[in-house]
Amino acid sequence: MEQGNRIYICENTPDGIFTAIYDAWEARIPEERLRILADGEYAYELFAEYHYVETDMDKAVKVAHSVSRKISPEAYRQIYAAALSHEEDKIIAIYRFLKLGFRVGAGVTDMHAKSEVCRVFELCRNVVNESHSFREFVRFSELENGILLARIRPKNFVLPLMAGHFADRFPEEHFVIIDDTSEMGVFHEKGKAWFLSPIDREAIERLWRSERSKEYERMWKTFFKAIAIEQRHNYKCQRNLCALRFRDYMLEFDG
Repeated sequence: MEQGNRIYICENTPDGIFTAIYDAWEARIPEERLRILADGEYAYELFAEYHYVETDMDKAVKVAHSVSRKISPEAYRQIYAAALSHEEDKIIAIYRFLKLGFRVGAGVTDMHAKSEVCRVFELCRNVVNESHSFREFVRFSELENGILLARIRPKNFVLPLMAGHFADRFPEEHFVIIDDTSEMGVFHEKGKAWFLSPIDREAIERLWRSERSKEYERMWKTFFKAIAIEQRHNYKCQRNLCALRFRDYMLEFDG
């Protein structure tokens, strides 16, 4: 009797994904029978064998170290960014990329004619580009207690790529950046390391509606108007440079 597919269900984080890849690799399941899916992104298949993967930091770190040493640090950078993508095929794409990478070595990242390499490169590029955009478009408001609060609504889970940027620039500030899409936040306490944590959406909504100082918002709107040249308004060009999807929490566009 022909065996069914083996499906690994993992946490939708880089560590969870790398743990599932480790387990799948160890099991040596033929690729045509293998599925690796993030929790919440799957429909049940008949006759499939399901394995629910608990995130294991030791296994995730082993994958990270193996990729960096046996392939290259650039390969690890690409698969880490790809793991933050919202695309459903990201995990199997990373798995196929690694199979090729462990066979050919560091040169894999230049083999763009290979579909395995091209797909991971596309995923990485989309995530990194979106993180760069939100670095520019994040707008902080000051709460009554002095904490700086910002909100974004990205397609991909870009917070891990953004957090270090703002921690380096605001080491002496308490700040929080909320990702509405993933319901996660970056939390940074003055003089300490940043960390990621799930958020209480209702609490964030209350803070956003009632405890924001309007001073930052007035400053942004004043700056926005001051640099504008009335005779050269070009809303089509403006939308190309700053797409509408980035403007949900940009203070200068509020109202």
